[in-house]
Amino acid sequence: MLGYKAKGVLIAFLVILLGMFMGYLRFQVIEKEQSEHLEDVLELIEKNLEQTVKNSYSAALTLALTVNHHGEVEGFEEVASKLVNNNSHVDVLQLVRGGTIEYVYPLEGNESVLGYNILSDPKVSAEVLKASEIGSIYFAGPLELKQGELAVIGRLPVNIKGEIWGYSAVIIYFETLIEQSGINNFSGDEYYFQLSKVNPNTSEVEQFLPVKEGVDLVSYESIQFPEGDWKLYGAILDESKPFLAFLFITGFFSITGIVFGYLSAKIFKKPEELQELLSKKTAQLTKTKEDYRKSSELLLSILESPENLILLSLDTEYRYLAFNEPHRKVMKSLWGVDIKKGDCILDFLPSGDLKNEIKHNYDRVLKGESFDDIRVFSDSPDDSLFWENRYSPIKSEDGAIIGLTVFAINVTGQKEAEQELKRSEKRYKALISNSPFCIHELSVDRKIISINNAGLQMMGAKNEDEFIGETYGEKAEPEKQKEIERLFEDTLNGKFAEFEFTTPNGRYFTSSFVPIFGENRIVEKVMGITQDITDRKKNEQFVEKSLQEKTTLLSEIHHRVKNNLAIVSGLLQLQKKDIGDVEVSSLLDESINRITSIAMVHELMYKSPDLSSVSIQKYLEMLIPAITSSMEDHSKDISFNIDIADYKLNINEAIPLGLLLNELITNSFKYAFEGRDSGTIDINLIIEQGYVNVVYQDNGVGFNSSADFEKPVNLGLTLIHAQLTQLEAIYTAKTQEGFRLEFNFKPQKLDVVEN
Repeated sequence: MLGYKAKGVLIAFLVILLGMFMGYLRFQVIEKEQSEHLEDVLELIEKNLEQTVKNSYSAALTLALTVNHHGEVEGFEEVASKLVNNNSHVDVLQLVRGGTIEYVYPLEGNESVLGYNILSDPKVSAEVLKASEIGSIYFAGPLELKQGELAVIGRLPVNIKGEIWGYSAVIIYFETLIEQSGINNFSGDEYYFQLSKVNPNTSEVEQFLPVKEGVDLVSYESIQFPEGDWKLYGAILDESKPFLAFLFITGFFSITGIVFGYLSAKIFKKPEELQELLSKKTAQLTKTKEDYRKSSELLLSILESPENLILLSLDTEYRYLAFNEPHRKVMKSLWGVDIKKGDCILDFLPSGDLKNEIKHNYDRVLKGESFDDIRVFSDSPDDSLFWENRYSPIKSEDGAIIGLTVFAINVTGQKEAEQELKRSEKRYKALISNSPFCIHELSVDRKIISINNAGLQMMGAKNEDEFIGETYGEKAEPEKQKEIERLFEDTLNGKFAEFEFTTPNGRYFTSSFVPIFGENRIVEKVMGITQDITDRKKNEQFVEKSLQEKTTLLSEIHHRVKNNLAIVSGLLQLQKKDIGDVEVSSLLDESINRITSIAMVHELMYKSPDLSSVSIQKYLEMLIPAITSSMEDHSKDISFNIDIADYKLNINEAIPLGLLLNELITNSFKYAFEGRDSGTIDINLIIEQGYVNVVYQDNGVGFNSSADFEKPVNLGLTLIHAQLTQLEAIYTAKTQEGFRLEFNFKPQKLDVVEN
């Protein structure tokens, strides 16, 4: 059996063990409260950042509407000024055509970026192309702007007829982003925050706020930027509070355990003499312990409360049992009183509705009710504070209510953010409602859930009831409905879609599907933007019909010119038969060949789809055999080596080239092979660096000593020089031991012939 000392030690050990257990529980409670509060703060900052992104996305989308379907910008200054002046989240707006910044608002201070090509800058081009790749807004940065500010840039691709026209850009100064997020409201000695993202150029994690050494960033929230790779980290700087609470309670119970052990030893030593005294001391000590526990918990709560938390305890007579420093400051600020324990809080409240409401709430708590409410206090008409109050009763061990506690959290920032969000939504709804385009929202099952006034007028409806709930696409022609359904499915997968359709009443429309993302980048609904293009379509049809008529007329002209030249050639053939002179007949053959070379161009012209150019390969393949057939001497074997690139030339270049080759081939047949039984003519035409390069040569006898190619003395050489001059060609000629002419010229337009 244990002696009285062993019993005392055992009791002391059990009390100390109990104290350590309660201290550990208190440690966990405080640590959990700190973590939960940090999570609440991170969630608030995350919502503020995501709201900034949503507002920026709406601004970029609205700004993109200033670009019409012809790629022209209309009303940029007016729309941009309204967006910037009515949106505290946006600092600068830009329109970037192609890759060049052409429009910026406000212009003052941003003049240096006009004309800046963002695609030529390797520091930003990857993120610009990323916006084009995802087909939605992409936020780049933070990066240092050309004008010196550190900012985040959101770029939204602007598509026209399926091609990227450029980008609608929203610039948020990094200072504005941090201010709007509310990070500055919570940063201090208690919390540390950090923003980071993955740089798409380097694939490395970048941190944007000053780095605090020795701080582990374990708590974070993902920020729903369109690319989804931003993270917000938070850390508790002062982690000693739970440990101090543990030490405080453990120390208290250690002292209490020692006292209990000592007293128990004395009790066990003198059970009969000290029985009555022990009962009294035990009751007193129990009461002292309970009072001390309550006081210590209240004291710990007071010491641990941050500036935006208020804690107070009242007894059943509304007198202060305890309060923290923030509550004392609020009472001093609102009503100019210095409070202390034992004061009745109702004595400091002004008479009226406020005092009656607060007393009513206290009475509800003293009846056992626990509840929350939000109350507004004002230092001035323009400065209101929102406090969320949590009321709870204080109960004794027997369940009797002996007082109440009020725990208040300053939610002014959150309320202001909610109010600003409502104002922003109201402004954007007004903007959409007054837009000249038909703007409508669609559910994921293609049901119309809203449509603006312009849309009702466009569709000839009186109110929304005629459209709400209808399936999108039913207004289009039946053969177009399947395509619209396919494009809608693409939009639900995050893609931007654009298409045209016609209604049964003959109206033409162009429409776009824009995905609206919710949490986790999931498309929650789709925004449609529709424009009536009936007048434009009718104008296009008129122009197309007019062009077709002119094309037909031009083709007929070429055909008639070719026929008329054929008549002239035929007349010369008839005239040739009546002439017995061989030399005159030869001259007529040359003239006929010249006319034929011109007629072939017109023949190819009216057969050509564009009526403005001919294939030089086809032209020369027709022309050269025609010339040789009229000039061919059956007593001689003349062969051709021809290599001609297949390109198109216009009529002003094809005819001189054909006449030039006609004269060269004619001269070769007439003079190059005198006294020979065979000969070779080489014709080579290639394209190099935009120039047409032609080499003509024969292996004949060359020019006689009395002839000079540079000084033409006959019609043939004169025509050769005239055509070279008309083509503005640069040439070189070799006239001895054969003939070689090499020349090149720059055509007005050079097109490859497509097979």
